[in-house]
Amino acid sequence: MAILTCCNTFLFLTTINVQGAKEKFLLYRLRVYKDSRAFAQVFQMHKSPVFRYLRIKLPLVQDAEDALSTTFIRLWNYVTTSHVDNLAALSFTIARGVVADFYRSRKHDTSLEVMTEAGVEFSDGQDVGEQVEQKEDLERIKRILPKLREDYQEIIILRHIEGLSTKEVARFIDKTESAVRVALHRALKELRTLLENESHAGQRDHNTSQKSQN
Repeated sequence: MAILTCCNTFLFLTTINVQGAKEKFLLYRLRVYKDSRAFAQVFQMHKSPVFRYLRIKLPLVQDAEDALSTTFIRLWNYVTTSHVDNLAALSFTIARGVVADFYRSRKHDTSLEVMTEAGVEFSDGQDVGEQVEQKEDLERIKRILPKLREDYQEIIILRHIEGLSTKEVARFIDKTESAVRVALHRALKELRTLLENESHAGQRDHNTSQKSQN
């Protein structure tokens, strides 16, 4: 068993090293030669997590698709002119800026306010992280997440909706694993409190409605 564990660890580390070397090579090709084929590989490597993040943060699929295009256009402009150490963190940072631009340009659109005013009912006693992962209705998730701090929203999305490991989340947002674990614990604690408050408020409204009918 110990030998098998060591072999698996070695293979995992080897895979990471190979992926890291490939990414550095692609970044070199982009910065020096503006190689469109290298960028196509970068796009394939990072489009899925970026799109899932955008889909959570934006109202419509079309909005997310448009934002994805904008994100990678900005990424191209950056990686072909500047040195990059962490491509995943950079793509995430750019996507976050695109989302901010989306809502600034639509400041009269009330969709975000509508989302923040609505609540989500969760069953009592279930771990809040598992609740987030098990929700199939994306729109219901989106209605509760905007009530959290921006950084808490992002960590919950990456860890419990996209299913990234703590190590992957740390790399994606350019923080240490320890910092991610602390932030995730605080984010889930705040989300749990928020959900409990929503549940209690909903129960009070239900009781009030029943009394008025009687």
